[in-house]
Amino acid sequence: MANVVGFFLAALMYGASTLAHVACWIGGSRRCARLSRPSLLAAVSLHGLAIVLRWVEAGYAPFSNAFESFSLYAWGLTVVYLLAGSLRRYAALGVFVTPLALLSILVASVLPTRIEPLVPVLQSHWLPIHVGISFTAYAFSTLAFVAAVAYLHQERALRQPARRSWARQLPSLEALDGLQRRMAVLGLVFMTGAIMSGSMWAEKAWGVVWVWEPQQTASLVTWFIHALYFYLRHSAHWRDRRGAWLLVGGFVSVLVTFVGADLLAPDSHHDFLF
Repeated sequence: MANVVGFFLAALMYGASTLAHVACWIGGSRRCARLSRPSLLAAVSLHGLAIVLRWVEAGYAPFSNAFESFSLYAWGLTVVYLLAGSLRRYAALGVFVTPLALLSILVASVLPTRIEPLVPVLQSHWLPIHVGISFTAYAFSTLAFVAAVAYLHQERALRQPARRSWARQLPSLEALDGLQRRMAVLGLVFMTGAIMSGSMWAEKAWGVVWVWEPQQTASLVTWFIHALYFYLRHSAHWRDRRGAWLLVGGFVSVLVTFVGADLLAPDSHHDFLF
């Protein structure tokens, strides 16, 4: 299948981009810097083509099983990273983003790639809408996590000069604070849209807006963590490592939201991945 070939070619380019970013981080090689971004652009382009080919072959949006979901997460994360102007100015952050995308691609690569008919509940125009909004929220929340991890690393390096060499390529604490704030607010906005679209789809599919299943509950917890971040940031002045750690917790909640339904409640309404 052409879409699977495109996927594995993209996986190779994700691997090359990750190696180039890590080499730039460790050695500061300009040659690696010239390879890191073009290889990531090639990966995203090949991956996007593979998704389109799979969409055409399947006849529906390919967002319905584990392979497609992990694949979509990797592609969405890198697309948002490349399109976000504030992130493009800080190429060093790619050393955090590309391994996450590669890990998701590697998980997808060991999962079944076959195309199967959609279960009745997924045969809806809400599938690309809700999943698209949800994975955009996941991407922005992941990038907020990346900025938070970079902030914690930079803050620790400033307190321990011996570690400073590893943080010289990172943006300043002020810049990282602004980045995590902007990514978090976009994550909160899209997570709000994901919850709303999911509720409307649930009402149409099952006749109820909210059923308190693990994935819905986890998405609400993720929304609450990001909302709490902004509340504490402005009311308690958590514009330091405490706020960054809260965004790390938000990313953990995103992971639970992403795969939690199938792991915690395999017989739930949201049992689509595994």
